[in-house]
Amino acid sequence: MKKRLIGAAVVLLAGAAVAWELLSGWTNLSAKLSAGVPEQTKVYQPEFQVSAEQAITALKQSQQQGQFPALTAAVAWRGQLLWAGAVGYADLESQKPASIESQFRIGSTSKAVTATALARAMAAGVIELDTPISRYKTDLPNSLWQDLTLRQLMSHTAGFPGYKENTDWIGAVQTLLKQAEFHDVHDALSLFDESKLLFPAGTDFHYSSFDVNLASAVLQSAVQTPFLQYLDAQVSQPLGLSSLAAAEQPSPHQVSFYMTRDGYAKKHREVNLSQRWAGGGLAASSVDLAVLGSAWFNSDFIPAAVQQQFWTPQKLRNGEVNEQSYALGWRNFSQKHLFCDKENPLSRTVSFVHHGGVSSGAQSWLVIYPELQLVVAMNTNTVKENYCDFAKQAALITRPFLQQIAPEWVNKTSTL
Repeated sequence: MKKRLIGAAVVLLAGAAVAWELLSGWTNLSAKLSAGVPEQTKVYQPEFQVSAEQAITALKQSQQQGQFPALTAAVAWRGQLLWAGAVGYADLESQKPASIESQFRIGSTSKAVTATALARAMAAGVIELDTPISRYKTDLPNSLWQDLTLRQLMSHTAGFPGYKENTDWIGAVQTLLKQAEFHDVHDALSLFDESKLLFPAGTDFHYSSFDVNLASAVLQSAVQTPFLQYLDAQVSQPLGLSSLAAAEQPSPHQVSFYMTRDGYAKKHREVNLSQRWAGGGLAASSVDLAVLGSAWFNSDFIPAAVQQQFWTPQKLRNGEVNEQSYALGWRNFSQKHLFCDKENPLSRTVSFVHHGGVSSGAQSWLVIYPELQLVVAMNTNTVKENYCDFAKQAALITRPFLQQIAPEWVNKTSTL
């Protein structure tokens, strides 16, 4: 009875939170943006000055046309930053300008960050991808998880449900509310430890954050260091990523987050993402995401053999690659156009390793072109219902650099 009462109370709170978001006041975003917005651009390599000028122009056009409160981006090539830019407002109410240091919630791009920490642990010989996770974590709260592997968890082939399919219904509502605070990744397992698995491990694919959250708890046990501390020691500090942190950790550079609709905006309600650090609860700047992506080409940071394992799309037991061409914490596509940019075909099919993210009032995009060692990151502080309405802006930013770095990729009939 007590559990039912708690559950009913949580449901009522969830309904009240949704009602508040729908009914409270909105401000005129279009009017604020039409008055002119601040911008910042930084060129790291002088030989890319012209490309950088074209990129900031594209970023400004994207921000205005897409009605983004703020839009930031960064481009790196062969391990070096080329350019970073920011347009718009980190906070609309105070008119605080966005900057290249602005920190955003990165949603599921956190999975690629977690993959980076796991790759470091694998390179150090601390973990193996195909060893049952019970070898590393003896206090698993569900006995059905004992024989699962990190490969299955990080490729979404372990059978875990997503937020909507979670049959641990109190955990499901807590996941929706995003108000509970967790101080340890193990504690957050309580949100889904009573949920049923959807299929036998390795037989199918189902995208989820729960399996990546479990992977972080396994990593924490294996390295005997709290997940966030390990992430800081093995990823942030070596790469100098000052913005990479848990999303709820205070930062002077964190932007405000907004809901936007029909030219109006309002601040998103306060949320706590400690329930999902590894799968969707981290924050970072575009610059730091670009640096992180570039680090995957540094064999001293991540050996080539480890990189190959994490970037290889995983096969199911039937021998077929999973439906999303998902690797380990990354997707790996091959297409003849940039992401969400079919109207501008390239002259050849190219592969790109990537992960996007959608969070509470924020979207993120990180893409790597392995053949060129080209990395592009982009962030905003609102959510577009159609993800391509956000992500396609990265194509506009990428084009000038692609034209300079690899003109042979460009189809002369396209608008590149």
